[in-house]
Amino acid sequence: MTKIALLQLPTLALSEARLDYYLKHCKDSGAKLVVLGEYILNSFFKELENMPLSMIKKQSNERKNSLLNLSKKYDLTIVAPLILVKGKDIFKTIAKFTPLGARFHEQQILMPYSHWNEAKFYKNKLKKEKLEFLTFRHDGFKFGILFGYETHFDTCFTTLSKKNIDAIIVPTASTFQSHQRWTELLKMRAFTNSVYIIRANRIGSYKIKNETQEWEFYGDSMLISPLGEVSQKLSNQEEMMIANLSKKELAQARNLWGFKNISKNFA
Repeated sequence: MTKIALLQLPTLALSEARLDYYLKHCKDSGAKLVVLGEYILNSFFKELENMPLSMIKKQSNERKNSLLNLSKKYDLTIVAPLILVKGKDIFKTIAKFTPLGARFHEQQILMPYSHWNEAKFYKNKLKKEKLEFLTFRHDGFKFGILFGYETHFDTCFTTLSKKNIDAIIVPTASTFQSHQRWTELLKMRAFTNSVYIIRANRIGSYKIKNETQEWEFYGDSMLISPLGEVSQKLSNQEEMMIANLSKKELAQARNLWGFKNISKNFA
């Protein structure tokens, strides 16, 4: 059994007071792994598109230093998306902070759509011939991380399946009334791969200048069991979830359906 914490937040102000408050509660709850959603540490993507490079770099550097300090202060592992600036290029990464330091891994598949074109904006080096995702061990469990967009592709789960993952962390910035679609997609992925899925979605809103439409980020962060059932779910407000992952529950799901063993016949 391991205990994890999930923070459902909007983009945070540069002051670390709010994060410090939540991370202290995570520590006090007994959770040693904390997960944040997309565009919590940095401004939302559409805002970054119009932000000076120097401001993006300043924002990211301050966040990086803050998370390193807070990880040491509370002896926590913190997983969160973070934008990095190298020279004149901008990269979208997942960051894993521990008291010993930080590790960064670039997102592999980026959205290419006209209204949300991360593939054009970021300079991530996409290894098309061999996808690589950040994995790590924590408290007896093996975790993998996929950004929300990456969960739409079978090849991402095929790649992680070969790593014998127990739980997949999915940071998202989901909007446009897509609640049900995301719930069904992630339930199916958890069930067919016999893994836990920890989905951390952001809240807040973004309004396009001179337009009436407002993008609402609706929360719905959740823990999905290896049987494809939503075990815990947050609302559309700023909240914190403390969840337990069980080796026994994992084993029961895998023994019941045997998907992984059967799939080996077709490898």
